[in-house]
Amino acid sequence: MKKWMPLAILLPLLIITYSSMSRGSAAQDEAILMDELWLQGADFRATGPGVLLDETGLALAESIDGATYTSPPLDAPLPFNALVPQWKPAAAAQAAHEEDLEAEPETKAEHDHAHDDSLAFQFRTAKEGRWTEWLDLYASDDMSEPGDEFVFGDMLVVPAEDVTHDQVQFRVRFNRLPDGDSPGLEALRLTFIDATAGPTTEELLAQQEAADLAPQQPADGYPKPPVISRQQWCTDPDCNYSDGLEYYPVSHLILHHTVTTSSGDTAATVRAIWKFHTYTRGWGDIGYNYLVDTNGVIFEGHLGGDDVVGTHAGGANAGSMALSLIGNFVEVTPPTPMMEAAANLFAWKADQKNIDVYDSGYLPHINWGLPKLMGHRDVYGTTQCPGDKAHALLPALRDAVAQRLNFTPPHLYYDEKDPRTNFNRSSDGWQVGPAACGYNVNAYYAWSTTDSNEARAWAEWRPEVAVPGQYELSVYAPYCYTRVRDTNGATYRVTDPHGASTVVVNQEKHLGAWVPLGNFYFEGNGTTIRLTNLTTTDEDWGLWADAIRLRYLEPGALNRSPEPESWRRTRTVSFQWTVSNPASVSRQRLQVARDAIFQKMLLDLYLPAEANGFTHTFSGDEKDLFWRVYVTNTANHTSGSKPTHFGIDTEPPSSRVHGVFRYGDGRLLVGWAGQDAVSGIVGYNIEYRAEGSSAWVLWQANTSATGAFFTPPEPGRIYWFRSQAIDAANNVEAVHGGNGDTHTGLIIALDHDMILPVVRKP
Repeated sequence: MKKWMPLAILLPLLIITYSSMSRGSAAQDEAILMDELWLQGADFRATGPGVLLDETGLALAESIDGATYTSPPLDAPLPFNALVPQWKPAAAAQAAHEEDLEAEPETKAEHDHAHDDSLAFQFRTAKEGRWTEWLDLYASDDMSEPGDEFVFGDMLVVPAEDVTHDQVQFRVRFNRLPDGDSPGLEALRLTFIDATAGPTTEELLAQQEAADLAPQQPADGYPKPPVISRQQWCTDPDCNYSDGLEYYPVSHLILHHTVTTSSGDTAATVRAIWKFHTYTRGWGDIGYNYLVDTNGVIFEGHLGGDDVVGTHAGGANAGSMALSLIGNFVEVTPPTPMMEAAANLFAWKADQKNIDVYDSGYLPHINWGLPKLMGHRDVYGTTQCPGDKAHALLPALRDAVAQRLNFTPPHLYYDEKDPRTNFNRSSDGWQVGPAACGYNVNAYYAWSTTDSNEARAWAEWRPEVAVPGQYELSVYAPYCYTRVRDTNGATYRVTDPHGASTVVVNQEKHLGAWVPLGNFYFEGNGTTIRLTNLTTTDEDWGLWADAIRLRYLEPGALNRSPEPESWRRTRTVSFQWTVSNPASVSRQRLQVARDAIFQKMLLDLYLPAEANGFTHTFSGDEKDLFWRVYVTNTANHTSGSKPTHFGIDTEPPSSRVHGVFRYGDGRLLVGWAGQDAVSGIVGYNIEYRAEGSSAWVLWQANTSATGAFFTPPEPGRIYWFRSQAIDAANNVEAVHGGNGDTHTGLIIALDHDMILPVVRKP
């Protein structure tokens, strides 16, 4: 369960002045204020058509399927920058809501509220009578807990330009329950927070820069990115305390979103979240360890520093570090600066704790496996958090962390959506896992059967490997919330060049964990792993088809850089590769040639056993280069990596606008051309300027065409043109100086109907 501390104990502990900041009497001026407004029974006042009002509250009339109640404008008890609604459904709706949440308390419980559309809320707020647009607010996954009398809604944040608002209005749509009962609303509690008394985000960034508070890079690890410390942003006198903190070594990284609205000042939003988590929810602190805004500014969350146990994911709190994206990312994709900051923070922690972000493992209070880098929903499967759009970025986030650490995982991972997996399945019997669950946000499941006549679901993996040899094969069955048990008897049949083997896996026992099937020989895509829904153990239980992974057991090399079909813009090339099972390697050999069969050799070099890279300077540009690495083990067995094709192009292309042509109907055709000796031109930037003006206007951006019709912005004026070519290696031609290449004063008139080619690169 989430940890909390009674307020009677907590309050004396919280009233402590920061030792590192001199506040004095000014501290009270920076307090975070909070007040509430309750509506119940007759407090709701007049109703609209189809909504009934009595002493128990609001309810849908029996004769209709749906109706909407709109409240009068309500004055807030204080100016506020954040608002959190909490509502108490009537008995029938509450019973349906609680029934929807019940599922196997010891294994799949302690989950968050599922969305319930029997009561659908909209809110708007105002300052000095100027109202915002209506905004949908839903039951909040992060704010709610099983057993809550009230359903907690998403936090509404006032737009930054207004700072605070002073009025609120709501409307609620009543939709008849599936069993025919009328939904009702017994009470609505509105929590208003004013967290504006304190520095803004801009001011905090200036303070951090002035005080040089950014963490210093460790001598032997990835640096912690700049973080606005809790001491800076949490200016309320109750923010600093030390009692009640718990610690556990971090092994997992969890991504959340705060489900807050609008574009309020981030620092004030973070303070509002802290106030609500600490007091209204009674969690003793802000739940997340860190928060990051859309600009990539990171805030320290829960007090206590490294390894402190936060309050964000139930039983997964201990042993995890939570980063919450500030905003709502169900339908909106997190911006690049936000995800870059997330990758930087997770890379720091992964490096510090030696976390393989591609792997999974166990936490002390969870009895199933969890990905080492995951979304909140991956813990129990019953929440949208971190939002569909953010959750879809988890595979890319793992790659970004690994890239920052120059980390190559010890396994080759094959997701069922990856073409390298050559995954295939029957069209009958499979369903997609709920809430985008699975190793790489996707998995398939079928129902087990003991009847061979009913076993229609099958799936096959044929992973493509570059280095032939023996591999340890492991399979993965995700923890997903389906409300049914998972099979004890998933039967895999592995067929490699040496024969076929059958292995039975208890998926229920190993959910969320990688299970080795044994060692098998893989070459190309010649080895097949087949799974069917036929078992000898259970009927109508869940059976999962998800990712597989391989660990090479014999010495071998895997080319990393230069990448296939890439271009280098420098003649000094750094070759990088990964060697599997390096302990048994006796020597290596790097070869580079101008042909795929390595007859036109440019480099043939023996290297020591521990090598995983070599830098070489070539004498000139090369259109076609192939490289590979041979590894020889102590038994004198040699295996080679798959050759990689790349090229070197250090020279930019050249181009010119060669003419302006006028058709008989008055149209002007501008033509240009270019040349590049190695990688070839892939695009042109074409600019024009009016005679007498020094400002060039980009007309055609990165176009593959070699001509286009031009309409003069001001007929009668002379217009100059110039071109800039870009080649496949991303070499860009220097901007042409002078007036330009040609102009409309040199128009070539076409006296008869003539077609000039407008060429596009294939």
